[in-house]
Amino acid sequence: MEKAPKTIKESASVTHDIVHPGDTNSYGIAFGGYLMGLLDKAACIAVRRHCTNRVATVAIDGVRFFNPAKVGYILDIKASINRVFNSSMEVGVKVTGTPLEKTESIDICKAYITFVALDKEGKPSPIAPVIPETDDEKRRFEEALVRRETRKHP
Repeated sequence: MEKAPKTIKESASVTHDIVHPGDTNSYGIAFGGYLMGLLDKAACIAVRRHCTNRVATVAIDGVRFFNPAKVGYILDIKASINRVFNSSMEVGVKVTGTPLEKTESIDICKAYITFVALDKEGKPSPIAPVIPETDDEKRRFEEALVRRETRKHP
């Protein structure tokens, strides 16, 4: 059965966290693995909003760390589906942080995470396509195809 397309904004996710001392190294800077966990969780929320299937992370690409996230930073984690490829989806995720006693946020990190939708037997399952509406969504939609081709033919 063909699944009805959904807009990208229908599944977009915004979550928040705060950097605690236990999330950091001896310099008070958040561990990369801690940030990667936040990226993966936010992306998973967007994917689950898009489809009701079980999902699994299959690839994390283009991870970039821009600035350190220090103890006390409030983090905003934004995720949205860039494109659907039958049973897989690429999600763009970005973390920004607001330092203590500041109001302006700074870029912390970003990544592209690919998930696969699974049926009850754990096999890849087709899912609804996404409809990009804004110029930015259309650009990310097209760029996702380029990244997918690069992953398939390194």
